[in-house]
Amino acid sequence: MAQANRHEIAPVFGDKVQILPGATDGFTQATFCIIEEDHTLGNLLRWMLMKNPAVEFCGYSAPHPSEAKIHLRVQMYDGKSAVDALHEALNNCEDMATVILEQYNESLEKGDFERVDDDKHDFDSVNARLWAQKEAQGKGTYDEFLEDKRRKDEAEAAEAAKKRGKAIKR
Repeated sequence: MAQANRHEIAPVFGDKVQILPGATDGFTQATFCIIEEDHTLGNLLRWMLMKNPAVEFCGYSAPHPSEAKIHLRVQMYDGKSAVDALHEALNNCEDMATVILEQYNESLEKGDFERVDDDKHDFDSVNARLWAQKEAQGKGTYDEFLEDKRRKDEAEAAEAAKKRGKAIKR
């Protein structure tokens, strides 16, 4: 039998955000389950919620590393709603991301940044740089290496053939 998708076996079904059992009347205290999210959003929401002076406590957890969900606990002062606080925090995160993106694009358009041309890091370019360093140090050339390797390979093949009782024609 095929193993179920890790999201299908989660105890929460339906929408992206669910309120878990145990919330108080008026949702002054509630635990939210947010599906398909991890510490990235959990820590951001915790930070944004704790900036709200009406939030008494906020914390999150990832119930298990193999489950793609987080639990976000919010407790409010003065009978205020944790649902409203979560909505406000999500809106504030969206506004913050919009401002960051706008400033990034503005800076990109101005060209007001340092451009760094990194060396290529593919095998061929790295290998060429290493051989250039060896040649500069007088440790041989790539062509000499290839010729030496060809001779060693031929010698090994001849030895293997000799052990099998066959001769190699040249």
